[in-house]
Amino acid sequence: MLQRVLLGVMVFGGVAVAAPLGYTDIVMRILNFLLFMGILWYCTANTFKNILATRRAKISKSLEQLQEERQAAKEEKEQALRALEEAKQQASQIVSNAKQEAYLLTQKSDQQSKTAIEKLIRNHQINQEKESERVQQEAIAEVLGDLFEGAKAEFATPTYMHLIHQKVAK
Repeated sequence: MLQRVLLGVMVFGGVAVAAPLGYTDIVMRILNFLLFMGILWYCTANTFKNILATRRAKISKSLEQLQEERQAAKEEKEQALRALEEAKQQASQIVSNAKQEAYLLTQKSDQQSKTAIEKLIRNHQINQEKESERVQQEAIAEVLGDLFEGAKAEFATPTYMHLIHQKVAK
């Protein structure tokens, strides 16, 4: 670096000598400024380098920390997405099971209803048959009772049958 400054002084020094006398003031000021900057750079270069290196290290550390946080956030997001997908699968499984259970329950209740209806129909038919037999027996008993209590007349079998049919038909 010092070599560059000295080279600059030599180049501008040659220009300063070749320039007319009225313009030498500005050239000297430039040379003084460059010499001042060179000395300043020479004295403070290590300090600036250390400051910049420290700043670079802080930025690098901050960048690494941000990348780690980004990676952690990305992993959390992936984990949350997996949990969401699993929850969706469980929800669809629950809905499927509920539909299947509802279908089975309706089938079961339909079967129970059919069985109960068939049982009621059978009981009703049995009750009708019993009631019909009871009514017939009462009618026969009434006709026979009237005949035996009445005139004690003797009738032929077709006459008995005709009287019984008339009584039952009422």
